[in-house]
Amino acid sequence: MSLLALVHVAAALVTPLLPGNAITFPDAQHGWAAGSGGIVATRDGVTWSVQSHTPVGALAAVDATHAWALGGEGFVLRTTNGRTWQILGAPHLVRVQFVDRVHGFGLYRDGVVVRSADAGRSWPQVRTPGTMQTECFAGLHTGWVARGGSVWTTRDGGTTWARRRLLKDRQGYPLPDLGCRGGDVWVLFHGGVAAGSEGYVVFRSHDAGRTWRAVLANLDPNFATRVPRIGPGYSGPFSALGDGRAIFVGICGPCGRQPTDTFARTVDGGRMWTRATPFNGVWVDAISFIDSRVGFALTTSPRGRPRTGLIWETRDGGRRWRRLHASRLVVSG
Repeated sequence: MSLLALVHVAAALVTPLLPGNAITFPDAQHGWAAGSGGIVATRDGVTWSVQSHTPVGALAAVDATHAWALGGEGFVLRTTNGRTWQILGAPHLVRVQFVDRVHGFGLYRDGVVVRSADAGRSWPQVRTPGTMQTECFAGLHTGWVARGGSVWTTRDGGTTWARRRLLKDRQGYPLPDLGCRGGDVWVLFHGGVAAGSEGYVVFRSHDAGRTWRAVLANLDPNFATRVPRIGPGYSGPFSALGDGRAIFVGICGPCGRQPTDTFARTVDGGRMWTRATPFNGVWVDAISFIDSRVGFALTTSPRGRPRTGLIWETRDGGRRWRRLHASRLVVSG
C-alpha cells in the first residue's frame, strides 16, 4: 500500500494500521527487512538471505541477534540468534519497540498501550489516560504516548502521566506519530491531505517532554510561515537519533517520475536542515538510521508488476544511496 493510501486509511481510524513493510538495522552490518512475503536479513551488510515467509508489517531490533516482528495476522515473532524466528503469540499489536533484550512496549490495534517484561511472550496493559494512537519509550521508566494533538509523558513507567496539548483536535485530526531516543523526543502530527499535499507539524522536545518547539510544518496556518517544511508533498517515515539529530522523509507524489523523495537532516535539534532528493520514481516506505550519516531505506515502485522492494544504504546522511538488495518479499501487501 502506498503512503498516500495509508494516509487516507489512517485518517478514518482511531489507531494506526500495522505498517505494510519495515526495515531495521541495529548496526551497519546486521539488519532485517520485511513485507507481505516474509523476512530477509543480512549479517555482513552485503549478502542477504530469506529467514521467514510469514507476512510481516513491523520490525524492532536491539542488537545483531535479538529482533521482533509483527505478523500480518497478529503474531509476534522473535529471533534470539539472528537467524531463526519463533512465533510467541497473537496479541494483534500495530506497533512494537524493545529497549533491551527483555523489555518492550507496544500498541494494540484498539489503542491500548502494553509492555512486555519477558521478551515478548506476554503483553500486560500500561495504564494511560485513555486509548492512544502512538507510543515511544526511551527506557523502562521514561516514555511518551499521544492522541490527537496532545502528548503525555511518564517518568515512572506509566504510574503517572503529564499532558501537553500541542495542537487543537479537529474532526479526527491531527494524527500523531512519536519517535524518541534518550530524552530527545519528536512528534509528527498529520493534519490531513488535499490537492497532492499534506498538512503536518513536527515538534521536538530536548528535555524529555517538558518543553516543545515546532521545527517543521506544511499547510498549517499557525506554523507553516515560521518553520520550514520537509519538502513538497507528504510527510514520510522519520528516524529520531538522539542529541538533536533526526532524519525526516518527504514524498511528492506528482513530482518528477512520480514520486520524488526528499531527505531532511538536522544535527542541532531542528534549527537548521540540510536536504537532498536522491530518489525519483519510488516510494520510501521505511528507513533505519544508525546515526546521522549511516542509514538504510526500503523503497518500492508505484508502477510495474510484479512489484519489487529495494534495500539501500547511505553513508552521508541521505544524499547518496547504494542499492544493496532487491526482493519481492519485502513489498507491502
